[in-house]
Amino acid sequence: MKVLFDPQIFTSQVYGGVSKYFAEVIARMPADSWTVPAWLSNNEYARHYGLFKQIPFLPKYDFRGKGRFMVELIKPSAWAYMRLKRKQYDVVHQTNFDTYLFNAIGNKPLVTTYHDINFLTEHNYVPRMVKLQTASLRRADAVVAISNNTKADMLRYFDIDPAKIRVIYHGIDTPVIPETLSGRLVKDPYILYVGARHLFKNFDTFITAFAQIAHRYPEVKVVCTRSDITPAEGEMLKRLGVADRVQVVKADEMTLNRLYRDALFFVFPSKYEGFGMPILEAMVNGCPVALANASCFPEIAGDSGLYFDPSDVDSIAGALERMLDDENLRSELREKGYRRAAQFSWQRTADMHIEVYRSLL
Repeated sequence: MKVLFDPQIFTSQVYGGVSKYFAEVIARMPADSWTVPAWLSNNEYARHYGLFKQIPFLPKYDFRGKGRFMVELIKPSAWAYMRLKRKQYDVVHQTNFDTYLFNAIGNKPLVTTYHDINFLTEHNYVPRMVKLQTASLRRADAVVAISNNTKADMLRYFDIDPAKIRVIYHGIDTPVIPETLSGRLVKDPYILYVGARHLFKNFDTFITAFAQIAHRYPEVKVVCTRSDITPAEGEMLKRLGVADRVQVVKADEMTLNRLYRDALFFVFPSKYEGFGMPILEAMVNGCPVALANASCFPEIAGDSGLYFDPSDVDSIAGALERMLDDENLRSELREKGYRRAAQFSWQRTADMHIEVYRSLL
């Protein structure tokens, strides 16, 4: 059996949950059972696992639409590759929803993964992506949903045969942090916030809640990852009086593990995700979790986190206070988190994907 993974996501993302998921799955499949016809890529997960020979594209520069531009550059060569190698693969797994490869693969079995309904939501509606998703789900012979919540969303919004859907959770592996990196990156005690800070991520509501209690904990900071504070965010932080209490640490995988390891706790205020990978990342690194009682989060975290109402500033503030005041609670959640994370494995995830591919032959 040979599975061809199209290069879309490895070309468009440097970091990100979708490309991480594909890299983790591919890396655990037998080396002779897959191929990725990619060449132009800045993706860190593909680089980490050496999935293919990468030609970086302006790695020191970032601009709006860069990823999509790279995908357009790679399309002709990827399309030609699939035509030339048509008889040398059995199944295609689409890594994003662009449909340019459909003519090239003909009637070969197609798998696609549906992560979440974000492009369908009121505040993030993207007609182009919804059109591509609809076409991809219609064409796919099998669809991987990353949670039962995502499966339910798909069935609610798309005309799709439920028999085509297979729920396969993401995995997690225990990180190995070298002894040489035992020191702290941030000296002050801190609450960790991971990922983007827009729309459904609910950062504004979380930081408003933090500002409400910050005077009680003058030594505690909020550490964010990903991008620098924007001018609009800077104005908000000044208005709330916490501009000097929030800092950004741009984190690769190892840096992120260290940030989880040393945080007082991790907060996940997002109102919606397809899975919520940072939940498991925090747990496997021994970081207690406070999270929104929403979306698929109870499905993933079980009883191993402290839940709050993501739309209620007071509810979030109360959860922050409980976590900051109660060391025993943090210790209890830390131990529960370890046990919960142990139920998820990238190897199990890869094995279940292989089962899906074989079922289509």
